Amino acid sequence: MAFHFNIGRDDLLKAIGAQQNITNKKGTLAILSNVLLEVQPDHIVLTGTDLEIGLKQRVPAEVLETGTLTLPAKKLFEVARESGSSILSLKELDNNWVEISAGPSLYRLAGMVADEFPSFPAYNEEAMVIMESVILADLVDKTVFSIAQDKENMFTLTAAMLQKVMQDDHVMLKMVTSDGHRLTIMSKEVETSLEQLHLNPITLIPRRGVQEIRKFCENKTSLSFGVEEKQAVLKSDDSLLIIRLMEGDFPDFQGLLSVLSKENSIRIDRIRFLESLKRINLFTEDLFHAIKMDIADNTMVLTSQNADFGSAKDEFNVEYSGPPLTLGFNCRYFIETLQVMEGDVITASINTQESPCMITSDEDKGFLSIIMPMKL
Repeated sequence: MAFHFNIGRDDLLKAIGAQQNITNKKGTLAILSNVLLEVQPDHIVLTGTDLEIGLKQRVPAEVLETGTLTLPAKKLFEVARESGSSILSLKELDNNWVEISAGPSLYRLAGMVADEFPSFPAYNEEAMVIMESVILADLVDKTVFSIAQDKENMFTLTAAMLQKVMQDDHVMLKMVTSDGHRLTIMSKEVETSLEQLHLNPITLIPRRGVQEIRKFCENKTSLSFGVEEKQAVLKSDDSLLIIRLMEGDFPDFQGLLSVLSKENSIRIDRIRFLESLKRINLFTEDLFHAIKMDIADNTMVLTSQNADFGSAKDEFNVEYSGPPLTLGFNCRYFIETLQVMEGDVITASINTQESPCMITSDEDKGFLSIIMPMKL
């Protein structure tokens, strides 16, 4: 049956906009760049998938005729975005064409039959628990930057590991990411009801899935969350997100944590440090962003050199009473870490010139970052 419905521009734009990162992925199946429209008697259901991530959304609409078809997601988004009308009318014509009326504008968009569209994964509703969306959002915000890019040798580093641990009779959710040069951990205490949340021995969420989780959390107070053997599921009143989990092992970071100590601890004004790093980074080499840190007598001196442009130096006060240290680090790693942290003062703990730097803050409970040194 050919569908015909009217829909608010903002409602369509919000829904189809959320599908862009999923449907815009270049793939072998042409229909995966389309979004499935299932027009029900009093609403429409939009579904997009790339076979790894699937998003299903319920959107209010004035339905005149029901029906099902797929339309190019990017083009539908562009039409809605540029439309000057607050209401769009979509009417299916012969041969899978759809006529879109938006005020004085009229568009004809070629669709594809829904028969070829992949079926949406089934999921276990009983395995899901209700949780505050801000918890997942905070876990992602504090760790997503250190997930490895696809070129990394160890493929599983392109995912975030999610853990549930018991700590002093409290239930903690922990997200761990690493690109081989740095490690970031964020732990959040959650309600005891999350004891019912089942996680796999190793739960790995791919980077794109982590990014979609963050977007899913926006403008939501709570959501339902579940992890099954091969997929993670997030559900709200009008949306359903399913992410295929990655298989494999994650590096044993507990061994690294056990050998780090806080013998040489430097207390640093976070904002002052961040501003200095951004200035020094202007004169680092593009590939490694190497900087030199000299620390002695409550003073830190940062220097960088660029073969083509010159050099930079910045000096400021810190709290440090240990032996003098001369260190080399990737400046960008420190910048990205400090940008997501909370609190006025951070603590940088470094055992020796060759050891990793551990960054924490008393004002940012649950956050820990480890950055590996560079040879200068």
